[in-house]
Amino acid sequence: MMAEATATGSTPARVTTPRRANDRDLVDSLVTVLQERINAGEIPAGSWLRQEALAKELGVSRMPVREALRELQARGSVELIANRGARVRLPSTRDIIEVYELHGLLQGHAGEAAAELITSQQLDRLAAAEELFRQSVEDLRAADDDTTTAQRHWHEANTEFHTVIIEAGGNKHLAEMYDNLHHKVPRNLTWIALGNDVRRLEKDAAEHAGILDAIGRGDPAATRALLTEHVKRASDLLVRTVDEIGQDSPPRRR
Repeated sequence: MMAEATATGSTPARVTTPRRANDRDLVDSLVTVLQERINAGEIPAGSWLRQEALAKELGVSRMPVREALRELQARGSVELIANRGARVRLPSTRDIIEVYELHGLLQGHAGEAAAELITSQQLDRLAAAEELFRQSVEDLRAADDDTTTAQRHWHEANTEFHTVIIEAGGNKHLAEMYDNLHHKVPRNLTWIALGNDVRRLEKDAAEHAGILDAIGRGDPAATRALLTEHVKRASDLLVRTVDEIGQDSPPRRR
């Protein structure tokens, strides 16, 4: 069943309104807020985004909300359906394959450079993230029905781990490309694939530990190979997950 959502999270955020309702800064801030909530799964794929409800929640007029939704459509995060409104887009399997193919190339290239260029401070950050991966496994193992803590720790670890690798690689243009790719596939889809199976999460944590070891040893070739394979496995898992979600969803009205 398709959900219908505003931008609701645990604590709805109001966006500070500039002097003009259609100010570029306001639209940008709305795009950032909505994109982050989509990425985190607070607004799940398939949810309808109602302009009036969003405007009321965020404390703005409908016009900047409309512009923000158009920008999210351009990013591929939202689809605008004639006479029906805006809906958070579930990426297709082709989207995932293509996006993760690029992820693998960028991460592999950055990882190879990071193995030679990483600083001790960045290496410490990677080690802390790797520890948080292992903590998320224990959180999930101890959880009953509420996996919120495990999910939060995994998201924090995954974001930090791969961000540090990109930073350590030292290519700012590659970093910009990598950041743009994050808008294409909501990161909560990966948690949906991992968070219902402790063994999958353990394997994911072990893969990150292996990447950390290769970088710590200063082995560029091994780092590239491990990152590329890690991203490929994530892509395969996401494709299966999206196929399963698609099978459970009602057909789209044309």
